[in-house]
Amino acid sequence: MTLSSQTRWGVVLQNNGAYFIGTVIDLEAKTVQSLVCDRSTGDVFKTAIRSFTGELNPSCTADIVMGMYADSYYFAGGFDDWFYETDSNLTIDDLEAHFLSGLLANGADVDSSVDAISNPGSVTLKQTDGVYAESGVLYTRILDLGEGGLAGEGKIQLVGTVDAGITSISEVKTRTSDSLEDVSFSDWEAVGTDGVIQSPNLRYIQIQMTLSTTDTSMTPELSAIQIYETPKAPYSKLGYARPVVLSDGGIREAVLENAYDIIVTSELNGSDYLEFSIPFKDGKRSYLDNEKKLQITKDIYRIRTVTDDKGEDGKTVTSIYAEAAFYDLAYSEKKSEQTYEAETAEKPMAYALQGTGWSVGKITVSTKRSWQSTDKNALSMLRTIQSIYGGDLEFDNVNKQVSLLTQSGSNSGAVFAYRKNMKSIQRVVDTRSLVTRLYAYGADGMTFASINNGKEYVENTEYSSEIRVSTLDCSSFTNPYQMLEYTEMRLADYSKPSISYVIQVMDLSVLTGWEHESFGIGDVVTVDDKDLGIRISTRIIRMDYNVQEPWKTVIELSTKLKELGDSSASWEKAADTLSSSDLLDRQEMKDLVVNNHLLNSRADDGFSYWQNSGFEVDGENGASGNASFKCVGALNTTKTLSQEVYPATRSSYTVSASIVTENLKKGANGRVGIELIIEYEDGSEETRFVELY
Repeated sequence: MTLSSQTRWGVVLQNNGAYFIGTVIDLEAKTVQSLVCDRSTGDVFKTAIRSFTGELNPSCTADIVMGMYADSYYFAGGFDDWFYETDSNLTIDDLEAHFLSGLLANGADVDSSVDAISNPGSVTLKQTDGVYAESGVLYTRILDLGEGGLAGEGKIQLVGTVDAGITSISEVKTRTSDSLEDVSFSDWEAVGTDGVIQSPNLRYIQIQMTLSTTDTSMTPELSAIQIYETPKAPYSKLGYARPVVLSDGGIREAVLENAYDIIVTSELNGSDYLEFSIPFKDGKRSYLDNEKKLQITKDIYRIRTVTDDKGEDGKTVTSIYAEAAFYDLAYSEKKSEQTYEAETAEKPMAYALQGTGWSVGKITVSTKRSWQSTDKNALSMLRTIQSIYGGDLEFDNVNKQVSLLTQSGSNSGAVFAYRKNMKSIQRVVDTRSLVTRLYAYGADGMTFASINNGKEYVENTEYSSEIRVSTLDCSSFTNPYQMLEYTEMRLADYSKPSISYVIQVMDLSVLTGWEHESFGIGDVVTVDDKDLGIRISTRIIRMDYNVQEPWKTVIELSTKLKELGDSSASWEKAADTLSSSDLLDRQEMKDLVVNNHLLNSRADDGFSYWQNSGFEVDGENGASGNASFKCVGALNTTKTLSQEVYPATRSSYTVSASIVTENLKKGANGRVGIELIIEYEDGSEETRFVELY
């Protein structure tokens, strides 16, 4: 198509400038319109709409030439990107919005420190001559959330890969506007600790974040940015709320105003379910089918049982039992056995949730564990992870995220006292499960005897001098040092009486002016009772919240201020009481453990039996003896200490070491760890490297 008249552009092309140029041709209306956009200034020029006659030749081909006019090049340049679309519904305004939305996005900029080009589908720090930038700020395209913005609360979740302590993606901020013009956007605001968007809820949103690394041979990798929308519930507080029936797509179908006896039961690292009744003849009873979704405030449940009861008075009542949405994780695809070597919880949690539609949220537990997972479904594996690593599991049933927090809840400031909000209190001091000697056995019968003065158990007789024996199932552990640490943590709890409080309280936070008295599962609250001589701060570990009558809420408190990982049902698995007949079994377990095949493993005889290159003997600082091997690192230098051993014929072996580091820093290609070269009977070799730092 050749235009019959000239148009003077309102945007003047400059050398080394970047421009967005587009044309829309309407074949039915026989009109054409173009636009030119200047990326450096944001200026947009649109030509007048012109008409044409005749029919375009659909088989015509031509070269795309930039800047040609009257056989002379007034401007010469190249195309960074281009697209050609037929049967399109795009308008000239759509092209303008496309330009303005990406105006400040910098993932493809030459002078940016972030790179969204080299690895399609992900963003990393920019690499130059094999060295990554130390940090870079990524600005995304502007996203259109639709008229009015989000319907409910918005959250941002980043999906990517980072190496703890080395690479990170942080300082996530947003800004919003009802217009694509830059001057109309709000100031940048950091998202909340749980990813909640703090910017005004408007139509357009832009996101920025900082990618950084302390090792320029490594980079964080961002693969997705997800914006979740929490449906705005008709009730913001649990007190006096009513269940809401949702469609499969999360659309509100009915509010059950006539529901009664509404109880929400939740346990720390345990159960979470909803129960209520409704008259059978209620007009909204028809919405209540098995597997239907229910919402109460911000939580989502799924109906599991529907029971219709007709009493002697002839009245029929429907009772509903619904489980929190995360219970569906128990029906995930079968999980295969996995082995983790000195891993944080992030990797096993990501595997547990793989293929479930759920994602990993926030992880503040930094513990590293070496262990084997034999769980068959996602929920079971998550429970095991929490037990092994410690902390509290927190399920976001709306956004389908699972977090592992050092401690969930908050120090709410709520105080329970008589004549204020406490109606009754029961204190239970229980020594039925008191243990003072705790044995532990890991994978393939592994014990920690070799690093615990020959003892397969740990003892704690601070409360009672009576020896009360139990064993701890540590069959997932493959590292004796971690198993010893874990067993000692458990015994710290088991060797003291279990003290709990069951209290019937009134939730005063439902009253205007008393919002500060709110409380929830995992929160630290204060109990004050002068008659019983009680003034303690303690955590809520279970709660039966009476939604319709908040003054009848029952909570259970524990004196443990930090949860070590056991849920209400884990004791039977974790510590089965041994009888005398079990002693033979314990000896059989001991017989399964191999002896130490390393000679002079504690440096008692200097470097005897060892091949040394750069190590030295420290005669004063030993782990299980008086001496140890010491290595002072040097840049671009490899130092090793090795020994060849000939183990017995067994199906598995354990390699362990007690290691202390001080001011350890790795170079660009540095490695610190244990290298195993395994030679098999057929002469083949396999090399494995266990990273220690």
